[in-house]
Amino acid sequence: MSRSPLPLPDDTALQQLHAQALDQLSPATLARLRAARHAPARQHRAHGWWLATACSAVVALGLGYSFTAHPPAAPPAAVAASTLEDGGELLDENPDMYVWLGTTDLAME
Repeated sequence: MSRSPLPLPDDTALQQLHAQALDQLSPATLARLRAARHAPARQHRAHGWWLATACSAVVALGLGYSFTAHPPAAPPAAVAASTLEDGGELLDENPDMYVWLGTTDLAME
């Protein structure tokens, strides 16, 4: 028992139905509907801008406070200078490593 789908009305038929429905409404009802349709959109847009501005201000203040409360620490310069001077001593610490490298084929790879 398959039913055939109902034919969809074309645009002109829908426009005629809409026009008939509008003719049955009173002008006062149409004015109230038009005012209700446009009122929330204006009010919503105004609150959206204020909310976005307030949120961005709170984030900016929070970031500013975090940078002043905990300033970034610079790396100590003395540690960096001492590692450059001690680089030669690091190679001389274990001469057995060079003997081991000389006896294996790893040094040639």
